[in-house]
Amino acid sequence: MAHRTPWTSSGSLTSDRIPARQFPASTTPAKQQTKGKGQTGPPKSKVVLALENRLHNVEYASGKEKDPKGGCFCLAREHGLSTYVPLCCNCGLVLCELNLPHYACPHCGESFLGNTRRPALVARIQEELSAQIAKEERERGRVIEEARKAEGAFPMLPGASGTQGARRPTGKGTAVGSQSSHKVMSLNSTTKKVIVSSYTNTPISSRPPSPTPEEPRRVSPPPGEINYVKQPPDPAQPWKNMQFPDLQYIPPPKDPNAHSRRQREREGGP
Repeated sequence: MAHRTPWTSSGSLTSDRIPARQFPASTTPAKQQTKGKGQTGPPKSKVVLALENRLHNVEYASGKEKDPKGGCFCLAREHGLSTYVPLCCNCGLVLCELNLPHYACPHCGESFLGNTRRPALVARIQEELSAQIAKEERERGRVIEEARKAEGAFPMLPGASGTQGARRPTGKGTAVGSQSSHKVMSLNSTTKKVIVSSYTNTPISSRPPSPTPEEPRRVSPPPGEINYVKQPPDPAQPWKNMQFPDLQYIPPPKDPNAHSRRQREREGGP
């Protein structure tokens, strides 16, 4: 019979003598563990949020409510022409980009979300939303690639994932590549235990905060009554301006050098 040692019964390696560590059961509810799922991506831009809000309004709005801000009656002279509903087919009002498609016409109240218009508008906004998301993804990949090249990393092969090897954010709502994290392993000389510490370096942005965009000026609707001269013209002065009777003609000031200039022109001089 072979010589037995204190660790022969459990195994032939020295590490078998180390007792297994018992981890306590997780007390975090399942809802809290899965709460962060689906939020690992970068935050959505203002353009994407605006398109999503517009798509939701066009899908579920009745289209009969008027804009609480009153719409705009600039006839696309001060703002760009609306790309969704440029013209009201009922009253002929030219609509600018401030008149949103899920609101009724600001003049006659005609709805722009008919049986055929709503699906067409939904398809168009969905296409714009997909194009905007793809554009931001390309821009994000370009920024990551430039940051990787600036750090001296090897270029990626074609077809590789654009986020592989890139620094990932550790905070919620932080742009990709804006933070860098690293871990430091140290040994406690007293307890002889290994301590792993995580550190995150957050660069301070030198860009000033973007100013809040101002509300564009809206043109009010024209008056309901046409302004015209209601009294008949004066037979003695039929050419008189009855709307502004106190107008006076003011001749332009005389040029003191006009006489000498005409004389030189007659003599043929300069």
